[in-house]
Amino acid sequence: MAFWLAIPLGPLLWLMGAIFFDYVHFVLHVMLRSQWRPLRAIAGPHLVHHEWIDRKLEVQWEYQRRNIGCHLVLEYVTQLVFTAAVALLLPLPFAIVLATLQTLVFAATLRYGGLDLNHKPIAMLDAYCPGSFTPLAPPTYHALHHVYPDAYYSAYTKLIDILVAGGAQLRGRRAVIQRAQSPLGRALGEVLREQGVTVIESDDALDESVFRETDVLLLCDPETDEIPILESFIDATQARQLPPEAWVVHSRSENPTARHYVDDIRINYRTLVVPDADGLSASRADEAARRAVSQIRRGFHYVSSTAFSERLWGHLRFHATQPIPPQQARLVRHRSELLTTS
Repeated sequence: MAFWLAIPLGPLLWLMGAIFFDYVHFVLHVMLRSQWRPLRAIAGPHLVHHEWIDRKLEVQWEYQRRNIGCHLVLEYVTQLVFTAAVALLLPLPFAIVLATLQTLVFAATLRYGGLDLNHKPIAMLDAYCPGSFTPLAPPTYHALHHVYPDAYYSAYTKLIDILVAGGAQLRGRRAVIQRAQSPLGRALGEVLREQGVTVIESDDALDESVFRETDVLLLCDPETDEIPILESFIDATQARQLPPEAWVVHSRSENPTARHYVDDIRINYRTLVVPDADGLSASRADEAARRAVSQIRRGFHYVSSTAFSERLWGHLRFHATQPIPPQQARLVRHRSELLTTS
């Protein structure tokens, strides 16, 4: 009886084992930043994985064999440790089914030299779809970990990144805030500077020269027509390897334009729902900004300054909204098509 129950539950247990490795993966990166040399030495083999697929998302083939030993084998052993724990807690058939699945996946990954769904060379990366209700981590999400090793740790589901605030890279990036002198604009600028972001404040119209130097664009005025600005931003950055990112403040959850852009592969888009953004006091603006950045660091694309219960209902209303593609938007299957359709 336990065996027949273990078979349908096997994939779920396998996913739990993958999440366990995501946590170990995060710990390895913490150890790599440690001041203690023994901890750095223990975590050192993981650096081979990042040398194999580098920050340009190119495969360095001379590291392929070392990547198998230093990453794939150790990942497999780590998952077997999780399986051993399952054997102590559940009937043995559950551990047998789980170990079988882990071994099959390991063998298939070896067959392709480590080039699984999450690890392939990428010339131009699409913006990842965040999903409506399940925190999945598609390959385009995990690819960002090789560009920004201190974020995007998760491989299949963003649970660990939600817990450790690893769902977005902020430090070292360049952000432009339009309407920066509004209470919310000033507060967001201050919080981002604390996170190591280079902040450029602008109350003027933005042009292509500004967009070309911008990693993250913040539009803080809910009354602004965001479409022409976003489309200009997308056009100005269409040749980049990584998609541009925009955070746009809205006063309510139900926004068909925002609902479209969240799933648009041309741009990594986040909607910041802040009721009465213009009427916030300095203290409330600071609270809203810190709450928003905290959610963004956990990988959320629907971001709200409201309390948790209201935020949850707002999230449901947002994803229930029918997306309306702007007329100016070019619908493409991959960002690379922008270069051929422009």
